[in-house]
Amino acid sequence: MEGVTRIGVSLEPELLKQFDESISKKGYVSRSEAIRDLVRDSLAESEWKNDDEWMVGTIVTVYDHTASSVGDKLTDIQHDHHSLVNTSVHVHLDHDKCMEIMICEGKLRELKAFADEVTSIKGVLRGRLTMAAPSTGNLHHVGHRN
Repeated sequence: MEGVTRIGVSLEPELLKQFDESISKKGYVSRSEAIRDLVRDSLAESEWKNDDEWMVGTIVTVYDHTASSVGDKLTDIQHDHHSLVNTSVHVHLDHDKCMEIMICEGKLRELKAFADEVTSIKGVLRGRLTMAAPSTGNLHHVGHRN
């Protein structure tokens, strides 16, 4: 393989066995492929610790729509932070519960604060910010976000 450096990795037999079982379940065809993904994930996570890094991610919430106007509050907060929210998806889970998925972009510090604000709304049962990746293109600079 051109442009690839081979390395050696030493693992305890039990750890290697668990690793092989895990990557097999995930459908990896080789240990190398799985290790490359682990390294990429590790490097990306280190960027997620820099609060000034421009990131894209999601905020997923599950809420009880029968609880005092929680749906309206979620809509209002998205409008209040329209510069962070690129789009959102609303899913009806059952008669009382809904899921809201917000795809967001901004400085990590802003996304964390926004996620905290969203998840603290009364009626939100679960909420989580998940970072997808650094925004290499800073989409807001291409004219679709200001």
